[in-house]
Amino acid sequence: MKLSTKLASLFFLSTVLIIIAMGTSFYFLSKSFYKDQLQKDIEYRLEAHREVIEAHMNPETFWHVVIMEQKERENSFIIYDTEFNVQASNQQISRDMLERYRDWLMEATEFKTRRTDFIETMVHHIPHIWSFEPFMEDEEVAGYLFIDQDTGSFEEARWKLFVIATVMGMITLLFSGILIIFFSKKITLPLTNARNLTKRIAKGDFDVELISKGKDELADLMKDITSMARQLKEYRDSRQQFLTNISHDLRTPLTYIKAYSALLKDKELDPELIKDQSAVIYLEATRMERLVIDLFQLMKLEEGKVTMTMQGIDLVDFIRTVTKKVKSASDKRKIDLLVSSSQSEIVANVNIDLFERALLNLLNNGVRHTKPFGQIKIRITKQLNDIKIEIEDNGEGIPEEALPYIWDRFYRVDKSRSSMSGGSGLGLAITKQIIEHHGGTINISSTVNVGTIFTIMLPRIY
Repeated sequence: MKLSTKLASLFFLSTVLIIIAMGTSFYFLSKSFYKDQLQKDIEYRLEAHREVIEAHMNPETFWHVVIMEQKERENSFIIYDTEFNVQASNQQISRDMLERYRDWLMEATEFKTRRTDFIETMVHHIPHIWSFEPFMEDEEVAGYLFIDQDTGSFEEARWKLFVIATVMGMITLLFSGILIIFFSKKITLPLTNARNLTKRIAKGDFDVELISKGKDELADLMKDITSMARQLKEYRDSRQQFLTNISHDLRTPLTYIKAYSALLKDKELDPELIKDQSAVIYLEATRMERLVIDLFQLMKLEEGKVTMTMQGIDLVDFIRTVTKKVKSASDKRKIDLLVSSSQSEIVANVNIDLFERALLNLLNNGVRHTKPFGQIKIRITKQLNDIKIEIEDNGEGIPEEALPYIWDRFYRVDKSRSSMSGGSGLGLAITKQIIEHHGGTINISSTVNVGTIFTIMLPRIY
Protein backbone atom coordinates (compact mmCIF):
# COMPACT_ATOMS: atom_id res chain seq x y z
CA MET A 1 0.00 0.00 0.00
CA LYS A 2 1.33 3.44 -0.93
CA LEU A 3 2.20 5.94 1.77
CA SER A 4 -0.35 8.40 0.37
CA THR A 5 -3.10 5.74 0.63
CA LYS A 6 -2.07 4.93 4.20
CA LEU A 7 -2.08 8.58 5.19
CA ALA A 8 -5.43 9.19 3.48
CA SER A 9 -7.03 6.15 5.12
CA LEU A 10 -5.66 7.04 8.53
CA PHE A 11 -6.73 10.67 8.29
CA PHE A 12 -10.20 9.79 6.97
CA LEU A 13 -10.78 7.11 9.61
CA SER A 14 -9.57 9.42 12.37
CA THR A 15 -11.91 12.16 11.16
CA VAL A 16 -14.90 9.80 11.05
CA LEU A 17 -14.16 8.45 14.54
CA ILE A 18 -13.77 11.97 15.94
CA ILE A 19 -17.07 13.07 14.38
CA ILE A 20 -18.88 10.00 15.72
CA ALA A 21 -17.34 10.40 19.19
CA MET A 22 -18.13 14.11 19.36
CA GLY A 23 -21.65 13.68 17.99
CA THR A 24 -22.48 10.81 20.33
CA SER A 25 -21.03 12.56 23.36
CA PHE A 26 -22.80 15.80 22.60
CA TYR A 27 -26.11 14.01 22.00
CA PHE A 28 -26.09 12.04 25.24
CA LEU A 29 -24.81 14.96 27.30
CA SER A 30 -27.46 17.29 25.90
CA LYS A 31 -30.12 14.61 26.33
CA SER A 32 -29.18 14.05 29.95
CA PHE A 33 -29.03 17.80 30.60
CA TYR A 34 -32.41 18.40 28.93
CA LYS A 35 -34.10 15.60 30.87
CA ASP A 36 -32.68 16.85 34.16
CA GLN A 37 -33.83 20.39 33.45
CA LEU A 38 -37.27 19.24 32.30
CA GLN A 39 -37.71 17.05 35.37
CA LYS A 40 -36.69 19.90 37.71
CA ASP A 41 -39.06 22.28 35.91
CA ILE A 42 -42.02 19.92 36.31
CA GLU A 43 -41.28 19.20 39.96
CA TYR A 44 -40.90 22.95 40.62
CA ARG A 45 -44.31 23.65 39.00
CA LEU A 46 -46.03 20.94 41.01
CA GLU A 47 -44.44 22.22 44.21
CA ALA A 48 -45.60 25.77 43.43
CA HIS A 49 -49.15 24.55 42.70
CA ARG A 50 -49.16 22.56 45.95
CA GLU A 51 -48.21 25.59 48.00
CA VAL A 52 -50.99 27.66 46.42
CA ILE A 53 -53.60 24.95 46.92
CA GLU A 54 -52.57 24.26 50.53
CA ALA A 55 -52.83 28.01 51.25
CA HIS A 56 -56.29 28.32 49.63
CA MET A 57 -58.09 24.95 49.65
CA ASN A 58 -61.17 25.66 47.49
CA PRO A 59 -62.46 24.90 43.95
CA GLU A 60 -61.55 28.36 42.66
CA THR A 61 -57.90 27.67 43.48
CA PHE A 62 -58.10 24.34 41.63
CA TRP A 63 -59.44 26.01 38.51
CA HIS A 64 -56.87 28.81 38.77
CA VAL A 65 -54.06 26.25 38.81
CA VAL A 66 -55.64 24.34 35.91
CA ILE A 67 -55.90 27.52 33.86
CA MET A 68 -52.21 28.16 34.46
CA GLU A 69 -51.32 24.67 33.23
CA GLN A 70 -53.45 25.13 30.11
CA LYS A 71 -50.80 27.60 28.93
CA GLU A 72 -48.14 24.88 28.98
CA ARG A 73 -47.60 22.86 25.82
CA GLU A 74 -47.85 19.08 25.41
CA ASN A 75 -48.91 18.20 28.93
CA SER A 76 -51.85 16.77 30.83
CA PHE A 77 -52.48 18.21 34.32
CA ILE A 78 -54.94 16.48 36.71
CA ILE A 79 -55.95 17.10 40.32
CA TYR A 80 -57.01 13.89 42.08
CA ASP A 81 -58.66 13.35 45.45
CA THR A 82 -57.44 10.69 47.84
CA GLU A 83 -59.65 8.09 46.07
CA PHE A 84 -57.99 8.95 42.74
CA ASN A 85 -61.07 10.63 41.37
CA VAL A 86 -60.49 13.52 38.98
CA GLN A 87 -61.23 16.86 40.60
CA ALA A 88 -60.00 19.04 37.71
CA SER A 89 -57.87 18.79 34.55
CA ASN A 90 -56.50 21.12 31.90
CA GLN A 91 -57.91 19.09 28.98
CA GLN A 92 -60.22 16.24 28.01
CA ILE A 93 -58.44 12.93 28.70
CA SER A 94 -59.48 9.53 27.40
CA ARG A 95 -60.70 6.82 29.76
CA ASP A 96 -57.80 4.50 28.87
CA MET A 97 -55.21 7.13 29.76
CA LEU A 98 -57.02 7.93 33.01
CA GLU A 99 -56.87 4.27 33.93
CA ARG A 100 -53.14 4.16 33.21
CA TYR A 101 -52.60 7.31 35.26
CA ARG A 102 -54.62 5.87 38.16
CA ASP A 103 -52.70 2.57 38.13
CA TRP A 104 -49.35 4.40 38.13
CA LEU A 105 -50.51 6.74 40.94
CA MET A 106 -51.76 3.87 43.08
CA GLU A 107 -48.34 2.27 42.82
CA ALA A 108 -46.38 5.51 43.22
CA THR A 109 -48.35 6.83 46.23
CA GLU A 110 -47.43 3.82 48.31
CA PHE A 111 -44.12 5.62 49.03
CA LYS A 112 -46.09 8.74 50.20
CA THR A 113 -43.54 11.05 48.57
CA ARG A 114 -43.50 12.74 45.19
CA ARG A 115 -42.19 10.72 42.29
CA THR A 116 -41.10 11.38 38.71
CA ASP A 117 -40.64 8.74 36.00
CA PHE A 118 -39.92 8.66 32.28
CA ILE A 119 -42.68 6.52 30.77
CA GLU A 120 -42.93 4.95 27.33
CA THR A 121 -46.59 5.66 26.65
CA MET A 122 -46.55 3.96 23.22
CA VAL A 123 -44.19 1.58 21.41
CA HIS A 124 -41.55 3.39 19.34
CA HIS A 125 -42.78 6.72 20.65
CA ILE A 126 -41.07 9.51 22.47
CA PRO A 127 -41.10 9.08 26.28
CA HIS A 128 -43.29 11.16 28.61
CA ILE A 129 -42.53 12.45 32.08
CA TRP A 130 -45.06 11.45 34.74
CA SER A 131 -44.83 13.20 38.08
CA PHE A 132 -47.12 13.65 41.09
CA GLU A 133 -47.08 15.78 44.24
CA PRO A 134 -49.43 15.14 47.24
CA PHE A 135 -51.09 18.21 48.82
CA MET A 136 -52.05 18.35 52.48
CA GLU A 137 -54.96 19.68 54.58
CA ASP A 138 -54.81 19.58 58.36
CA GLU A 139 -51.63 17.51 58.06
CA GLU A 140 -53.48 14.83 56.09
CA VAL A 141 -53.18 14.00 52.40
CA ALA A 142 -56.08 15.75 50.68
CA GLY A 143 -55.25 14.79 47.09
CA TYR A 144 -52.62 14.57 44.37
CA LEU A 145 -51.34 16.84 41.63
CA PHE A 146 -50.34 14.93 38.51
CA ILE A 147 -48.58 15.98 35.28
CA ASP A 148 -48.00 13.97 32.10
CA GLN A 149 -45.43 16.02 30.17
CA ASP A 150 -44.69 15.12 26.54
CA THR A 151 -40.96 15.42 25.62
CA GLY A 152 -41.70 16.15 22.00
CA SER A 153 -39.83 19.46 22.10
CA PHE A 154 -36.73 17.58 23.13
CA GLU A 155 -37.17 15.10 20.31
CA GLU A 156 -37.58 17.99 17.88
CA ALA A 157 -34.38 19.56 19.19
CA ARG A 158 -32.67 16.18 19.01
CA TRP A 159 -33.66 15.78 15.38
CA LYS A 160 -32.40 19.26 14.55
CA LEU A 161 -29.18 18.46 16.35
CA PHE A 162 -28.85 15.25 14.34
CA VAL A 163 -29.38 17.11 11.07
CA ILE A 164 -26.83 19.77 12.06
CA ALA A 165 -24.31 17.13 13.15
CA THR A 166 -24.83 15.22 9.87
CA VAL A 167 -24.33 18.32 7.75
CA MET A 168 -21.26 19.36 9.74
CA GLY A 169 -19.90 15.83 9.49
CA MET A 170 -20.33 15.82 5.71
CA ILE A 171 -18.65 19.24 5.45
CA THR A 172 -15.82 18.03 7.68
CA LEU A 173 -15.36 14.87 5.61
CA LEU A 174 -15.35 16.93 2.42
CA PHE A 175 -12.79 19.29 3.91
CA SER A 176 -10.70 16.36 5.13
CA GLY A 177 -10.83 14.87 1.64
CA ILE A 178 -9.48 18.10 0.18
CA LEU A 179 -6.75 18.16 2.81
CA ILE A 180 -5.88 14.52 2.06
CA ILE A 181 -5.47 15.27 -1.65
CA PHE A 182 -3.41 18.40 -0.89
CA PHE A 183 -1.08 16.77 1.62
CA SER A 184 -0.76 13.64 -0.51
CA LYS A 185 0.66 15.77 -3.30
CA LYS A 186 2.71 17.95 -0.95
CA ILE A 187 4.23 15.06 0.99
CA THR A 188 4.22 11.97 -1.18
CA LEU A 189 5.15 13.63 -4.49
CA PRO A 190 8.49 14.98 -3.17
CA LEU A 191 9.12 11.65 -1.45
CA THR A 192 8.44 9.82 -4.71
CA ASN A 193 10.85 12.12 -6.54
CA ALA A 194 13.42 11.58 -3.79
CA ARG A 195 12.99 7.80 -4.07
CA ASN A 196 13.46 7.85 -7.84
CA LEU A 197 16.53 10.04 -7.59
CA THR A 198 18.11 7.95 -4.82
CA LYS A 199 17.71 4.95 -7.12
CA ARG A 200 19.67 6.86 -9.77
CA ILE A 201 22.29 7.75 -7.16
CA ALA A 202 22.53 4.08 -6.13
CA LYS A 203 23.26 3.22 -9.78
CA GLY A 204 26.10 5.76 -9.90
CA ASP A 205 24.30 8.68 -11.52
CA PHE A 206 25.20 11.62 -9.28
CA ASP A 207 24.12 14.38 -11.68
CA VAL A 208 20.80 14.87 -9.89
CA GLU A 209 19.23 17.88 -8.25
CA LEU A 210 16.02 18.08 -6.26
CA ILE A 211 14.19 21.38 -6.38
CA SER A 212 13.03 22.14 -2.83
CA LYS A 213 10.45 24.76 -1.99
CA GLY A 214 9.66 26.02 1.48
CA LYS A 215 11.50 25.65 4.75
CA ASP A 216 9.97 22.49 6.18
CA GLU A 217 11.47 19.05 6.86
CA LEU A 218 10.77 17.83 3.30
CA ALA A 219 12.65 20.80 1.84
CA ASP A 220 15.56 20.02 4.16
CA LEU A 221 15.48 16.38 3.03
CA MET A 222 15.58 17.40 -0.63
CA LYS A 223 18.54 19.70 0.04
CA ASP A 224 20.35 16.96 1.97
CA ILE A 225 19.85 14.43 -0.84
CA THR A 226 21.13 16.94 -3.40
CA SER A 227 24.12 17.70 -1.17
CA MET A 228 24.77 13.97 -0.71
CA ALA A 229 24.71 13.42 -4.48
CA ARG A 230 27.10 16.32 -5.02
CA GLN A 231 29.50 15.02 -2.36
CA LEU A 232 29.34 11.49 -3.77
CA LYS A 233 30.11 12.89 -7.22
CA GLU A 234 33.05 14.85 -5.83
CA TYR A 235 34.25 11.75 -4.01
CA ARG A 236 33.97 9.63 -7.14
CA ASP A 237 35.76 12.23 -9.24
CA SER A 238 38.48 12.74 -6.63
CA ARG A 239 38.95 8.98 -6.32
CA GLN A 240 39.27 8.62 -10.08
CA GLN A 241 41.65 11.56 -10.19
CA PHE A 242 43.56 10.09 -7.26
CA LEU A 243 43.95 6.74 -9.01
CA THR A 244 44.94 8.48 -12.25
CA ASN A 245 47.53 10.64 -10.51
CA ILE A 246 49.05 7.92 -8.40
CA SER A 247 49.23 5.51 -11.32
CA HIS A 248 50.92 8.22 -13.40
CA ASP A 249 53.33 9.21 -10.61
CA LEU A 250 54.24 5.58 -9.99
CA ARG A 251 54.40 4.54 -13.63
CA THR A 252 56.90 7.24 -14.60
CA PRO A 253 59.64 6.25 -12.12
CA LEU A 254 58.92 2.56 -12.70
CA THR A 255 59.49 3.09 -16.42
CA TYR A 256 62.85 4.74 -15.74
CA ILE A 257 63.87 2.04 -13.27
CA LYS A 258 62.85 -0.76 -15.64
CA ALA A 259 64.56 0.75 -18.67
CA TYR A 260 67.86 1.59 -16.96
CA SER A 261 67.99 -1.68 -15.04
CA ALA A 262 67.46 -3.52 -18.36
CA LEU A 263 70.43 -1.71 -19.84
CA LEU A 264 72.55 -2.57 -16.84
CA LYS A 265 71.42 -6.17 -16.98
CA ASP A 266 71.77 -6.93 -20.67
CA LYS A 267 74.75 -4.85 -21.80
CA GLU A 268 78.35 -4.31 -20.82
CA LEU A 269 78.61 -0.60 -20.22
CA ASP A 270 81.29 1.86 -19.35
CA PRO A 271 81.64 2.23 -15.55
CA GLU A 272 80.89 5.96 -15.81
CA LEU A 273 77.65 5.22 -17.72
CA ILE A 274 76.73 2.56 -15.17
CA LYS A 275 77.22 5.11 -12.43
CA ASP A 276 74.96 7.65 -14.18
CA GLN A 277 72.21 5.10 -14.87
CA SER A 278 72.43 3.79 -11.31
CA ALA A 279 72.00 7.35 -10.07
CA VAL A 280 68.83 7.71 -12.18
CA ILE A 281 67.46 4.45 -10.76
CA TYR A 282 68.27 5.60 -7.22
CA LEU A 283 66.63 8.98 -7.81
CA GLU A 284 63.44 7.46 -9.19
CA ALA A 285 63.29 4.85 -6.41
CA THR A 286 63.73 7.65 -3.85
CA ARG A 287 60.90 9.60 -5.50
CA MET A 288 58.65 6.53 -5.35
CA GLU A 289 59.56 6.03 -1.73
CA ARG A 290 58.73 9.67 -0.93
CA LEU A 291 55.37 9.34 -2.68
CA VAL A 292 54.49 6.18 -0.75
CA ILE A 293 55.55 7.78 2.55
CA ASP A 294 53.42 10.86 1.80
CA LEU A 295 50.42 8.70 0.94
CA PHE A 296 50.82 6.67 4.11
CA GLN A 297 51.19 9.86 6.18
CA LEU A 298 48.09 11.43 4.63
CA MET A 299 46.07 8.26 5.12
CA LYS A 300 46.96 8.14 8.83
CA LEU A 301 46.10 11.82 9.28
CA GLU A 302 42.74 11.51 7.52
CA GLU A 303 41.83 8.43 9.55
CA GLY A 304 42.94 10.06 12.80
CA LYS A 305 45.50 7.37 13.55
CA VAL A 306 48.33 9.80 14.30
CA THR A 307 49.47 10.03 17.90
CA MET A 308 49.68 13.73 18.77
CA THR A 309 52.44 14.13 21.36
CA MET A 310 52.26 17.84 22.12
CA GLN A 311 54.73 20.07 23.91
CA GLY A 312 55.14 23.78 24.51
CA ILE A 313 57.84 25.42 22.38
CA ASP A 314 59.01 28.90 21.45
CA LEU A 315 57.57 29.29 17.95
CA VAL A 316 59.89 32.14 17.00
CA ASP A 317 63.05 30.14 17.67
CA PHE A 318 61.47 26.98 16.20
CA ILE A 319 60.52 28.64 12.91
CA ARG A 320 63.95 30.23 12.56
CA THR A 321 65.46 26.75 12.90
CA VAL A 322 63.08 25.28 10.29
CA THR A 323 63.87 28.01 7.75
CA LYS A 324 67.55 27.02 7.87
CA LYS A 325 66.59 23.64 6.39
CA VAL A 326 65.35 25.29 3.19
CA LYS A 327 68.11 27.91 3.06
CA SER A 328 70.19 25.87 0.65
CA ALA A 329 67.32 25.69 -1.87
CA SER A 330 66.46 29.37 -1.40
CA ASP A 331 70.06 30.46 -1.78
CA LYS A 332 70.30 28.67 -5.11
CA ARG A 333 67.39 30.78 -6.37
CA LYS A 334 68.60 33.97 -4.66
CA ILE A 335 65.44 34.10 -2.51
CA ASP A 336 65.54 35.87 0.85
CA LEU A 337 63.89 34.23 3.90
CA LEU A 338 62.77 36.87 6.42
CA VAL A 339 61.37 35.96 9.86
CA SER A 340 59.68 38.54 12.13
CA SER A 341 57.54 38.35 15.26
CA SER A 342 55.42 40.61 17.45
CA GLN A 343 57.28 39.39 20.55
CA SER A 344 60.70 37.89 21.16
CA GLU A 345 59.13 34.72 22.55
CA ILE A 346 55.75 33.20 21.59
CA VAL A 347 54.92 29.83 23.12
CA ALA A 348 52.65 27.32 21.35
CA ASN A 349 51.67 23.72 22.03
CA VAL A 350 52.61 21.58 18.99
CA ASN A 351 53.79 18.20 17.83
CA ILE A 352 57.33 19.11 16.78
CA ASP A 353 57.79 16.55 13.99
CA LEU A 354 54.41 17.08 12.34
CA PHE A 355 54.42 20.86 12.67
CA GLU A 356 57.92 21.02 11.17
CA ARG A 357 56.66 18.90 8.28
CA ALA A 358 53.77 21.34 7.70
CA LEU A 359 56.09 24.38 7.75
CA LEU A 360 58.62 22.73 5.43
CA ASN A 361 55.85 21.90 2.95
CA LEU A 362 54.78 25.56 2.86
CA LEU A 363 58.34 26.92 2.67
CA ASN A 364 59.41 24.51 -0.07
CA ASN A 365 56.24 25.33 -1.94
CA GLY A 366 57.10 29.05 -1.69
CA VAL A 367 60.69 28.47 -2.88
CA ARG A 368 59.48 26.50 -5.92
CA HIS A 369 56.95 29.13 -6.98
CA THR A 370 58.94 32.29 -6.24
CA LYS A 371 61.09 33.74 -8.99
CA PRO A 372 64.83 34.30 -8.41
CA PHE A 373 65.68 37.32 -6.29
CA GLY A 374 62.28 37.15 -4.62
CA GLN A 375 61.33 37.13 -0.94
CA ILE A 376 59.52 34.82 1.47
CA LYS A 377 58.36 36.53 4.68
CA ILE A 378 57.34 34.60 7.80
CA ARG A 379 55.46 36.68 10.39
CA ILE A 380 54.45 35.34 13.85
CA THR A 381 51.88 37.39 15.78
CA LYS A 382 50.50 36.76 19.26
CA GLN A 383 46.84 37.76 19.32
CA LEU A 384 44.15 37.84 22.03
CA ASN A 385 43.05 34.20 21.61
CA ASP A 386 45.27 32.88 18.81
CA ILE A 387 48.73 32.78 17.37
CA LYS A 388 48.89 33.81 13.72
CA ILE A 389 51.65 32.61 11.39
CA GLU A 390 51.77 34.17 7.92
CA ILE A 391 54.01 32.82 5.15
CA GLU A 392 54.02 35.30 2.27
CA ASP A 393 55.89 35.10 -1.04
CA ASN A 394 56.00 37.42 -4.04
CA GLY A 395 55.92 34.56 -6.51
CA GLU A 396 53.73 33.63 -9.45
CA GLY A 397 50.48 33.41 -7.44
CA ILE A 398 47.47 31.14 -7.90
CA PRO A 399 44.40 31.82 -10.08
CA GLU A 400 41.26 32.53 -8.07
CA GLU A 401 39.34 29.62 -9.62
CA ALA A 402 42.03 27.18 -8.46
CA LEU A 403 42.09 28.27 -4.79
CA PRO A 404 39.24 25.95 -3.60
CA TYR A 405 41.10 22.88 -4.90
CA ILE A 406 44.67 23.41 -3.74
CA TRP A 407 44.09 21.28 -0.61
CA ASP A 408 43.00 18.30 -2.73
CA ARG A 409 45.33 15.34 -3.13
CA PHE A 410 47.51 15.50 -6.28
CA TYR A 411 46.01 18.81 -7.35
CA ARG A 412 48.43 20.98 -9.33
CA VAL A 413 47.64 24.45 -10.62
CA ASP A 414 49.95 23.81 -13.57
CA LYS A 415 48.61 20.58 -15.07
CA SER A 416 51.80 20.11 -17.07
CA ARG A 417 53.94 20.08 -13.93
CA SER A 418 54.95 16.56 -12.88
CA SER A 419 56.10 15.20 -9.56
CA MET A 420 59.68 15.50 -10.78
CA SER A 421 59.44 19.29 -10.75
CA GLY A 422 56.44 19.99 -8.56
CA GLY A 423 56.57 17.66 -5.59
CA SER A 424 54.26 14.73 -4.91
CA GLY A 425 51.08 16.78 -5.04
CA LEU A 426 50.26 15.76 -1.46
CA GLY A 427 52.13 18.44 0.49
CA LEU A 428 49.30 20.93 0.98
CA ALA A 429 46.76 18.19 1.73
CA ILE A 430 49.10 16.85 4.44
CA THR A 431 49.76 20.36 5.76
CA LYS A 432 46.04 21.10 6.15
CA GLN A 433 45.50 17.84 8.03
CA ILE A 434 48.43 18.55 10.38
CA ILE A 435 47.22 22.08 11.21
CA GLU A 436 43.68 20.84 11.87
CA HIS A 437 45.04 18.09 14.15
CA HIS A 438 46.62 20.91 16.15
CA GLY A 439 43.20 22.48 16.60
CA GLY A 440 44.05 25.26 14.18
CA THR A 441 43.08 26.47 10.73
CA ILE A 442 44.95 27.33 7.55
CA ASN A 443 43.77 29.68 4.79
CA ILE A 444 45.20 31.04 1.58
CA SER A 445 44.92 34.27 -0.34
CA SER A 446 46.67 34.73 -3.64
CA THR A 447 46.91 37.04 -6.64
CA VAL A 448 48.46 36.01 -9.92
CA ASN A 449 51.88 37.61 -10.50
CA VAL A 450 51.72 39.26 -7.08
CA GLY A 451 52.15 36.45 -4.59
CA THR A 452 50.55 34.10 -2.10
CA ILE A 453 49.91 34.29 1.65
CA PHE A 454 49.29 31.19 3.78
CA THR A 455 47.75 32.09 7.17
CA ILE A 456 47.90 29.59 10.04
CA MET A 457 45.88 30.18 13.22
CA LEU A 458 46.88 28.14 16.30
CA PRO A 459 45.29 28.09 19.76
CA ARG A 460 47.17 30.32 22.15
CA ILE A 461 48.62 29.02 25.46
CA TYR A 462 47.70 31.31 28.36
